[in-house]
Formats: sequence, structure tokens, C-alpha cells
Amino acid sequence: MSLSRLALRLAAYEALNPYATSLSGPWPTLAGGNVYDSRVTPIAGEDGWGPFLTEIEGRPLVTIYTEETEVDPTVGEYPADKEMADLVIEMQIAAMAEIEVVGADGVTTMVGQLAAPVTSREHEALLDVLEAQVRHLLNPQGNAPSGWIYRKNLARELHHVHSVPQRDPEKVMRFAARTLRLKVRVPLTVWPQLQKSPPPTGLDVLPEPLRRVACQLDPQSTGGRLCAKIAGMIAPPVVPTPLTDVRIYVGVDRGVTPTAADADVTGGVQFSQQP
Repeated sequence: MSLSRLALRLAAYEALNPYATSLSGPWPTLAGGNVYDSRVTPIAGEDGWGPFLTEIEGRPLVTIYTEETEVDPTVGEYPADKEMADLVIEMQIAAMAEIEVVGADGVTTMVGQLAAPVTSREHEALLDVLEAQVRHLLNPQGNAPSGWIYRKNLARELHHVHSVPQRDPEKVMRFAARTLRLKVRVPLTVWPQLQKSPPPTGLDVLPEPLRRVACQLDPQSTGGRLCAKIAGMIAPPVVPTPLTDVRIYVGVDRGVTPTAADADVTGGVQFSQQP
């Protein structure tokens, strides 16, 4: 499993929806705080969906995903040391429809949902501006202040950009939605090595580059809390027992392996302990 992919998504989310901005502003894109990781989950229960959808209708919204990941050799046939991940950003103008929401009691109810309306000149202009803002924030060679965690720790290179509009299955109706797919080179996942000193704890049990991202996110942000939860699921690496010596017991002209007590020849090497 590539945790570099998770780190990429968390860093991209922080670039588009900075935690510090949620407290004081201003927002880096037209979507404001309506940026979501993997799915739209603005509230915990179905009671909040109606007011949320009423508030969001007609406004831009962004959802971030990570999809295909490939690891190929940089030179020759091996080793696989170049990891490429698809970062997908769905942008739409929100409209109301219906959605199934499962309550805490397990009962499913139908409430409003988000959908994209048929596009218009104004909608297309909003989406064009929003896409330009997203691409600026997620450009590895960019300089946007809110994207520094993404650029410093994850996005080494941007190899491909693909932007497509959303259409109905018959391809005759165009909706106010667009999908942006970025193929980004990310660092390989590297787990903490076995150590002689006490094993790592807390966020230090996470592999790189997820650990670096986790340490730079605000602990109170949704990404920071998620990383702390994941770290709590991972057992720290076991500290190996140091090798202190090697002993050899040899029997001369005997088929039976000797023990320490009856060996004809013995040998040993003592290893000094490094401070």
C-alpha cells in the first residue's frame, strides 16, 4: 500500500483548504471552505443536509481524490523507484437533487444531494477561474503560500494534466462540472528503519513522506487528526537484539554435530558494543 498517495491527498487538501484560512481567511479559491477529501461530508447526520444544500446551491465545490498509482524503474528494468500518482480534482457548481443518508440508527432516508446543473456562460466562467486557481495551487513549480507543504514534501514533478467536462451518457448535455487529473511524481513510501535506540512513537512511526506531512499539518485540522489516528494503528518497529558474539563448535572425523561440551575444536568472536 502506498501511503505516499494518502500524503499527496492530504497535502493537496491543505493547499486548497488551508486550516489557518478556515479560522481567519481569505480563501485561496472560489470554492472557499467547500473543499472535500474523497467525498462530500459536511455534517454528521441527515438533519444538517437540507440547510447545507440550500446554502451551497449555485456555488463552486471541489472534491479531491487519488486514484491510479504506478511505480516504475527510473533506469533499466529494476528497481521500481519512480512513483507516479493520479491526483483527481472534481469541480462543480452545486445544485440540489436527492441522496440516501444512513442515520445513526441505521435507517436510510432520502434528503437533498449535490448534483451539477446544466451549464451556462456564468457557470463555465466560474469553473474556468476555479480550475486556474487549483492548477496554480497544485503546481510543483508554483509559489502559492498555501501550497508549500504540497510542493516541499510531495509533488516532485508534474507529468500530465488532463481536464474534461462532465456530460450526460448521450454526450448531448453538458453539466457545470469538470474533472482535472494531474499525474504527479511523489516520493516512495519509506518505513522507519530498525534502530538500536528506543523505537519511534507518535507520528514518528509513520513512513515518509506521510510523517513529514503529518508533522507540518496543524494537529487540530482534519488531516492532522487523521494522521494521529493512523499513527495509533501502526505498531512501532521492533528493536533488534544486538549480536554480541559468534561461536563455532567443530568435530574432527565425526558425523555427529558436536555440542559445546564435546567439541574437538571451538572458536568464537566477541563483538564490542558501540556506545
